[in-house]
Amino acid sequence: MTAPWRRLRSLVWEYWAGLLVCAFWIPDSRGMPHVIRIGGIFEYADGPNAQVMNAEEHAFRFSANIINRNRTLLPNTTLTYDIQRIHFHDSFEATKKACDQLALGVVAIFGPSQGSCTNAVQSICNALEVPHIQLRWKHHPLDNKDTFYVNLYPDYASLSHAILDLVQYLKWRSATVVYDDSTGLIRLQELIMAPSRYNIRLKIRQLPLDSDDSRPLLKEMKRGREFRIIFDCSHTMAAQILKQAMAMGMMTEYYHFIFTTLDLYALDLEPYRYSGVNLTGFRILNVDNPHVSAIVEKWSMERLQAAPRAESGLLDGVMMTDAALLYDAVHIVSVCYQRAPQMTVNSLQCHRHKAWRFGGRFMNFIKEAQWEGLTGRIVFNKTSGLRTDFDLDIISLKEDGLEKVGVWSPAEGLNITEVAKGRGPNVTDSLTNRSLIVTTVLSSGS
Repeated sequence: MTAPWRRLRSLVWEYWAGLLVCAFWIPDSRGMPHVIRIGGIFEYADGPNAQVMNAEEHAFRFSANIINRNRTLLPNTTLTYDIQRIHFHDSFEATKKACDQLALGVVAIFGPSQGSCTNAVQSICNALEVPHIQLRWKHHPLDNKDTFYVNLYPDYASLSHAILDLVQYLKWRSATVVYDDSTGLIRLQELIMAPSRYNIRLKIRQLPLDSDDSRPLLKEMKRGREFRIIFDCSHTMAAQILKQAMAMGMMTEYYHFIFTTLDLYALDLEPYRYSGVNLTGFRILNVDNPHVSAIVEKWSMERLQAAPRAESGLLDGVMMTDAALLYDAVHIVSVCYQRAPQMTVNSLQCHRHKAWRFGGRFMNFIKEAQWEGLTGRIVFNKTSGLRTDFDLDIISLKEDGLEKVGVWSPAEGLNITEVAKGRGPNVTDSLTNRSLIVTTVLSSGS
């Protein structure tokens, strides 16, 4: 009787064990690994067949790969992506690529970054109710009715306030504003309107069109004794301006330059460290956070292994602001998808004009998201989808390199935290509101 009893006990155990396995397996089967897809559209000067991957595309892949390896953001989901390359300013091609991606069933489209292409894709995403993720500065008219987008680039109105607050802190009574193109006048509107509200005189100048030679303009400003200058231009143009200003003897303690680009930290400023020039800028990359520093270091290692690029005035392997914003954007979309239960994705056809059933709900999840990313605190205006509330570092060139000297936010305003150490007073600050008289003594033999 012993052997049959053991067999019976074994059968009973196998039966209950099977029930236990089923009990645990059934709920898990609902959360089994599945796939979501995002789309990225990136511009290339040499077209869709470009061989060298640009930084934005690299950041797109880099972010998705980290999410899939980490498995904390999407524990039961694999994030896949579709990448399309287009020519610059080819809105027709951008439209076609966006429709191709929507047919694949993407939950969001990232890019492109150029004006006409961005508008084309934004319009399609709005019609089919699929989130469009924007990463570059873009002017959004007040009568804009599109709602299916967010833009991670800091809103221009807030940035303009930051520049104005800095100018007021420095007690500048006069300054020259140099802009690259007409969009600069929009970005700097708070500052440009300042003379009507504050005791400040502004001179507005434009950089030469279709040329990176700013020497004639610099010469004119030098002759006019314009010592306080605000440059609104790209980081590549900023690198050229600094190099040309150095050659013209303008990188001295008598000059104070403010650059509005958020990529000033990425420039190679080694040649100017001991020049005495007062150089100030803004940074949104949150390098004080150890987690951010680790990601940036990993990025740098990968970029240094990529094909060498032409001389650009940038530090090798540095993570630019656009790449950091794209990294944050992919993470935000992934987190929001994880928090949106029972949301299915289906193929959408542009010619049918049938919207995504869950698009509105998913868009709201994204607009309500709060995330601490590489670019600091990320929250969106729930109505406009713009990033109007953010934190900026104020950075300044010292003999040891760029240093953080303060912070700015829309709520708290400007807070300068710099502590003087070893170096003499800032000449442009000490000369504020004074007239500088230069006397030349001639010898009697002249």
